[in-house]
Amino acid sequence: MKSFLTFVFIFAFYLFSKADQLAYITKEQADKAVKFLQNQEELILWCACCDNDKKEKITVNKVYAEFVNYQHYFQVILEGKDENGKKVRIELDLAYVHFKKGKKAKCVGKELKFKCDPCTKPFNW
Repeated sequence: MKSFLTFVFIFAFYLFSKADQLAYITKEQADKAVKFLQNQEELILWCACCDNDKKEKITVNKVYAEFVNYQHYFQVILEGKDENGKKVRIELDLAYVHFKKGKKAKCVGKELKFKCDPCTKPFNW
């Protein structure tokens, strides 16, 4: 029983540790991401390894970096509209942000050469 509980704990830790891979990043990473994302018209937000997470297509209006008041970390903020036309402001985790490249959706974090696991391979846009 003890080994089973240890396994459950380790497995749960593994799943939750993927939840915030590229949410708090360095200023240099944030600046690089903002520059890249400002050239995108639409993005798909999707955490493939998160339970019941659905792909959400967002039209990009504004992207900027913001200091998070924790050590020297920043986050990337997306302002835009969802598929229903509702204005949104989203704090991004770049491991789960996908951009259109050809006919595929690719992970922004991977494209920028940041260490992350998007939990999915490129998928059809």
